[in-house]
Amino acid sequence: MTHKTASPSSPLVTVVIPAFNSEAFIGEAIASIQHQTLEDWELLVVDDGSADQTLSAARQAAGDDPRIRLIRFDRNQGISTASNAGFDAARGHFIARLDSDDRALPHRLATQVAAFRENDRLAAAGSHVRIFGDVPDGIAHCFLEDSNIKACLLDGLNTISGGTLMVRRAFVREHGIRFDEGAPSSEDLDYLTSIMAAGGELANVDQVLTEHRSHRGSFTNSRTEIAGPWLQTARRRLVSLWYPDLDARDVENIVIPLLEVYPGSTDAFCTIVRAIDKLMVAKPRDFGQDTSVVHAMLIDRLGKMADIYRDNNLVDASHVRLIRHFVSPATSAAFDRFDI
Repeated sequence: MTHKTASPSSPLVTVVIPAFNSEAFIGEAIASIQHQTLEDWELLVVDDGSADQTLSAARQAAGDDPRIRLIRFDRNQGISTASNAGFDAARGHFIARLDSDDRALPHRLATQVAAFRENDRLAAAGSHVRIFGDVPDGIAHCFLEDSNIKACLLDGLNTISGGTLMVRRAFVREHGIRFDEGAPSSEDLDYLTSIMAAGGELANVDQVLTEHRSHRGSFTNSRTEIAGPWLQTARRRLVSLWYPDLDARDVENIVIPLLEVYPGSTDAFCTIVRAIDKLMVAKPRDFGQDTSVVHAMLIDRLGKMADIYRDNNLVDASHVRLIRHFVSPATSAAFDRFDI
């Protein structure tokens, strides 16, 4: 249900704010868009079935601004569904997402649009993020280059933060790219993977353009327990895209070191090592990812996993000598920290 009618002309940027139980902060998020230096925008606030007064707070913040539209779900359907609803309704040449408890700095939209205009191949862009709230203030720095961002989709760190995302609407619509509505978390990583798979370039602007509020009720803090399983699903998809010749069982084992809980047997550890070794010597499909970063990440995680197995008396020097006998030198590097 739409409560505001925007100008009939197509704006340069559509900003989408998915909101759930966000009455305390939604006004600040909306105000941060109203104070943008780039004024050619529309804002879609998607109230995802909130149980509080999010919709009323959004109406009050919007006032009589014709550029703001409000969409209301009768029941909570999740951030992916809310994001898709906003992206589907967007009319801008570019679509930006902002989390409902965050704030966009005044030059965010103008700076990101400039990045797209400088690179016709750019499909998605983000930025660094300033963190504030219940944690010490700081800046979360993200990788700038396409190759590093794509490689780091594997661990989900320093890629493009979902609350800083801007995409080229024509690209995502041409390729049917949407947020996975079955994803309880990490929907932005899977979305970026889809852009990568379609041949799009990724980048982060080397500036802080968004402020992320950390608080007990934030979705980022409330989804920790559900993030792990879905992250593994997203990682399996990514590895399968890069290495289509690996079988599903190997892919399953390759992503295990990216978890924090591991199988409790020596045999399981050796199976994981063999699977990673297959990846290390395989030729990947080139989506622009930096394969050396992928390799370094997996070897680092495998080495840390080996430390834990050693500390729990599941791996010792004799196992390491045997492993090093049958794996490639690249995989063997994971065990350089062992004293043998």
